[in-house]
Amino acid sequence: MKKTDQKAKNKKLSPSAEGTKNFKKISQLLNDKKISQKTETPVVLIVCNQFLDILGFDEIINDNVKWDKDQWAVSPATLARSIILTPFLRDDKRCPLYLIEEALEGLDLKLLFGGNYLRSDFNDDHLAKLLDRIAEAGSTGLFSRIAANSYVNFKIPVSHILHADTTSHVFYGECKVCEQEGYEGLNVTHGHSKDKHPELKQIMTGMLTDEYGIPVYEQTLDGNTSDSTWFKSAIQYLQELLGDGCGGYTFIADSKLVNKKNIEVIYGDKHPIRFISRCPSNFNSKIAEKSIKQAYLLNNWEDLGICCEDEKSKRAARYDAQGFVETIYKNKFRLVVIKGDDAESKVKKSIEKEKQAIVDDVKKSFKEPFSCEPDAEKEIAAFLKKHKNSLLDIKLSVEKVVIEKRSRGRPSKDQKPPTIIEKFVVKLDKLTENEERVKKYKQDKESFVLINNIPVDEKNNKQILQDYKKQRVIETNFEELKKPTMVSTIFLEKPERIDALMMLLHVSLLIRVLMRVITRMNLENESEPPLIDFAGRPLVKPTADKLLRLFSLHSIVTMGDEHIIYSKSGKTDHLCKLLELLGLHSETG
Repeated sequence: MKKTDQKAKNKKLSPSAEGTKNFKKISQLLNDKKISQKTETPVVLIVCNQFLDILGFDEIINDNVKWDKDQWAVSPATLARSIILTPFLRDDKRCPLYLIEEALEGLDLKLLFGGNYLRSDFNDDHLAKLLDRIAEAGSTGLFSRIAANSYVNFKIPVSHILHADTTSHVFYGECKVCEQEGYEGLNVTHGHSKDKHPELKQIMTGMLTDEYGIPVYEQTLDGNTSDSTWFKSAIQYLQELLGDGCGGYTFIADSKLVNKKNIEVIYGDKHPIRFISRCPSNFNSKIAEKSIKQAYLLNNWEDLGICCEDEKSKRAARYDAQGFVETIYKNKFRLVVIKGDDAESKVKKSIEKEKQAIVDDVKKSFKEPFSCEPDAEKEIAAFLKKHKNSLLDIKLSVEKVVIEKRSRGRPSKDQKPPTIIEKFVVKLDKLTENEERVKKYKQDKESFVLINNIPVDEKNNKQILQDYKKQRVIETNFEELKKPTMVSTIFLEKPERIDALMMLLHVSLLIRVLMRVITRMNLENESEPPLIDFAGRPLVKPTADKLLRLFSLHSIVTMGDEHIIYSKSGKTDHLCKLLELLGLHSETG
């Protein structure tokens, strides 16, 4: 038996006769050595490279990063491009540094990078050395120079609105250097995890974008950096950068911006930056709550109508507002109370959810009957105390149940009478809405306060709300940045390399945003939307993801010195239009 197994193990297996018949043509080509080599390069990579050219990327990197032309086979800018392009190569997961060399397989490196490079020129050792040099040169400063070229070189109108926020990035690894005594670099550590992974270490990133979502500033931060602390440093950075012009900009951030220390920083400059933020509930003796109460008492609401980009949407909310002026820390502020009309359904859902929760809790808490009525009443009191802040008034009652307990078996002539046992069962009689608490809850759900220092004659209440609602652009950027293809997790164990890598991935994000912004701006100049979306639909307000999916249908095939455009859809006119909308192509040139 063992010999038979050994023979089977050594015997070469062959496909079925039918399968062999179908493979004959390919086998013949292999035998005849009829093999040609070609590469296929996604068009979107060429587009990204063109954007980097327009941004003056190579000059900024090569002029500021320390390197030796005699020792480096590939310039720092070219190595950096290979990292920036990787998020555009695949749509499933991030390509780590050690796989970039492998990811370049099948691409025309000369077409991409302009030189006679080998894939081995982009190995992880070279890329790691690049990250070290970028960190030495100062990642944040390099990014700011690159991003600043967006406006002049792409002719984008300069925005005076800046949105600020931070996010966290999960780290897998040890990073023991951060634990060494006297270490002062980027600290990979535990902090408030916005990724809901408090058990893992992390880093934070802070970002400033304009009203279009274009990132203008990025900074990699310690894993335990608070939003409030970074907002303070971001404001100080803007004060140094803008100088006397700081007062012409509006800084928009969430409620973590508003505290005494940050207000002092804002007004410590002779030209205080304008700001808009959601007023936190605990700020300045709960001034937000007082303003809301005053607004409902006065009931002098101004109808703002629909205040969002898509005003034709059936789900678009309408808003009312009332404004008040208050002196806080010796400075005057506008407190704009905003009331939306979309709270009714939320309140109903909350009440229904709470009803079900109370019914379930009653069943759980009073599953077994009580031996005496005082015990039942005591548990009822504890239950009502537990739910004292409920939106519902709860009515429970105690019902006495009499049980006759008889002896087992057939009754005898001298059978004792049955034992009478009294049990006390708690029942839920009624659940009714507490009008006062429901009214307060509805007010809390439908209203909030925007605190700002912008004069009324410069921006009315509706404009304040519209500017604040554009905070969504930075949230969208973080969603893009935290996708698996970008940087959902971090594996590098040298903090300075993490800092440099995050800068380059922000450049990738910058390209994505510029593609979206430029396309949308050029679409506004079209007499009607071009029919180049999937299934021949009109292209309207495309996202970066939509543009990348459209570009994924097209690639450039290289055979020898010949290049041809290959289109999976066969619609190269769609590609021409996409490039035209990006300002990269026209019929005449």
